[in-house]
Amino acid sequence: MAVPRPPVANGYKANPMLFTPLKLGKMDLKHRIIMAPLTRARSPEHIPDENVVEYYKQRASEGGLIITEATNISVMAGNYHDVPGIFTPEQIRAWKKVTDAVHSKGGLIYCQLWHVGRTTHPINLGGRTPLGPSATRLEGSKVTFTREGPKDTVTPKEMTIRDIQDTISDYVHASKCAIAAGFDGVEIHAANGYLLNQFICDNINLRTDTYGGSTENRGRIVLEVVDEVVAAIGSNRVGIRFSPFGFFQGTDTSDIHEHYGYVIERVGRKGLAYVHLIEPRSELTMDGEKKKKKLLAIARAKGFDNTNSEDTVENGEAEGIVFGRYFISNPDIVERLRNGWPLARYDRSTFYVPGAAGYTDYPTHEQEIARKLASAGI
Repeated sequence: MAVPRPPVANGYKANPMLFTPLKLGKMDLKHRIIMAPLTRARSPEHIPDENVVEYYKQRASEGGLIITEATNISVMAGNYHDVPGIFTPEQIRAWKKVTDAVHSKGGLIYCQLWHVGRTTHPINLGGRTPLGPSATRLEGSKVTFTREGPKDTVTPKEMTIRDIQDTISDYVHASKCAIAAGFDGVEIHAANGYLLNQFICDNINLRTDTYGGSTENRGRIVLEVVDEVVAAIGSNRVGIRFSPFGFFQGTDTSDIHEHYGYVIERVGRKGLAYVHLIEPRSELTMDGEKKKKKLLAIARAKGFDNTNSEDTVENGEAEGIVFGRYFISNPDIVERLRNGWPLARYDRSTFYVPGAAGYTDYPTHEQEIARKLASAGI
């Protein structure tokens, strides 16, 4: 069993700043503890089932925001094995059960819209070649989520202008499907080495047309996706996620601050509900803290737990804290943080396997205490 560092003992004092109201777009949050998008690969044939409904319902809280696992906007968006989509009537109906369950507990929920670009395999695409900004292969990596197990990556097809236009249309369609499914909004995934992130990076995007070459051209598709989605569902229902400080899946662009800073600054003018930045787990060497702060925005995620979320909000570096892995193992994480209860450990070996184990079977703190009392005969 793989586990994180041990949780803090019972003496932890809850941070009151995490439990102050926060306005994000159309949402009035009652606290600032946000559930990160977490791929779980539990949706058979790309359609969320009752286990998925239960999983999100367990983690919903009054006035709390959940961002769903990354969700395909089309077949060509990736179609990873057992990862959900949000582009068919069946998927809309299935997600409606999830959103109803979250809303029944007073929670709010955004759908993260996903196109993986070059990081999928023809097996997932009916034999088609994955799409990318350029024909640059992700070397030394494997596609994990296929029916046949891990597969080597392949050289993607460089997207034509028509491919790009079709993909932007897919984002718009998926956004409308999300609203039809009862989501409070959508988060555009432009992080972690997936398609929109690939366009930003000059080591991946080698194009020489209007979508490549200059910083402005490489950021064009991101801004066009944002504009079109905003036009479809409204700016106050749209968030976006970036990972400027990470190098996951070959995103080794030559100038982090210029390339991401350009896109983030322009996105910031569009009145979105939020911008979600992922921090590295270890501090990145940069020429000056001021450059880093230029890229900080409303919400940040960096593997937060009950030991390191306090200062970020109090110092004004972020307005909300996005928790990831600890939301997996603590369905009642909001109450644990509110009351200073220790966080349960998570089991990495169950992150991406089918079934309820490591998914809907993590107990709340109250259930843990009840079990201990029962085993002691009390």
